[in-house]
Amino acid sequence: MLSPIELHYAKHKEDLRLQRRHGIVEYTVTMAVLHRFIGSRTCCRILDVGCGTGRYAIALREEGHDVECVELVQHNIDVMLSREPSMRVCQGDARHMPWIADASQDIVLLLGPLYHLIGDEAKTAALSEARRVLRPDGVMLVAYLMNEYSILQYCFDQDRIGGLMERGFVDGTFHVRTPEGELYDYVRLEDIDRLNAAAGLRRLTIFSPEGPADYMRTRINYMADDTFRRFIDYQLAVCERPDLLGAGSHVVDVVQAAPRTAPGGK
Repeated sequence: MLSPIELHYAKHKEDLRLQRRHGIVEYTVTMAVLHRFIGSRTCCRILDVGCGTGRYAIALREEGHDVECVELVQHNIDVMLSREPSMRVCQGDARHMPWIADASQDIVLLLGPLYHLIGDEAKTAALSEARRVLRPDGVMLVAYLMNEYSILQYCFDQDRIGGLMERGFVDGTFHVRTPEGELYDYVRLEDIDRLNAAAGLRRLTIFSPEGPADYMRTRINYMADDTFRRFIDYQLAVCERPDLLGAGSHVVDVVQAAPRTAPGGK
């Protein structure tokens, strides 16, 4: 039998999501920030963990980078290999990748796994494993689903907030409390800060890749092409503004391994 996550991705086609207009905004902004950290390097070693159907991985390999992929869902792997049969991909869990050597990667992408890992322990395990394979000066991009998007879209908009609070799935501060067995977990910025501290990571920047595009799906689908291009320019300009980080369905945290503190705190 297929697991819940496999059933989800068989039904909701990941290869189509980033081709729709809200996904185009997300992809364009994420690639722009990633290219900033790649800089002038022409062949980075990049590990794409939770690569989905390969939208980022294939594009990065076409740019000349050495890309290796890890993906949990076989359906997604099959879609990617049908498009690019020579992609290096292994089915696996973000929390345990023993075949990837220590300190071997310039860049690690975690643009999906932490959506589905429930609770701090599971998320920290994935972050720590990514930190293990990252070179000391390497960069990690980590995507998280935002709590307020879930509260507004799935709790208030669908008029489910009362029942979810009564059953303990949303607490008195309106923070989602995801039980084990659910597909998605949601965080706030303070949760991300706590996870970084637990995994020994320090932030370089954090950005909202799609901004309000997820809330505006119908509207942006009907925008004139030139207006839509300006919308992308807008999101590129404001994606790192602290006052707008919660305006989208997710954020991407750009982090490095924090310097290890010597005994005695020196």
